[in-house]
Amino acid sequence: MHWFSTGLLIALSAGTAAWAGWLLRRLFVVEPVAAPGPGPDPERDPDDHHTEEQTP
Repeated sequence: MHWFSTGLLIALSAGTAAWAGWLLRRLFVVEPVAAPGPGPDPERDPDDHHTEEQTP
């Protein structure tokens, strides 16, 4: 009977280690951020309605 208890203890230890590894991986692995798509130019001010043209 002690062989069964030993096997059960080893299996529970392996399961606990795997679960702890899964939790640590979930804690430290971050999902990649999506690359920004083409959008408004951050250098251009959308509220600036003046043109660069010279007035006569």
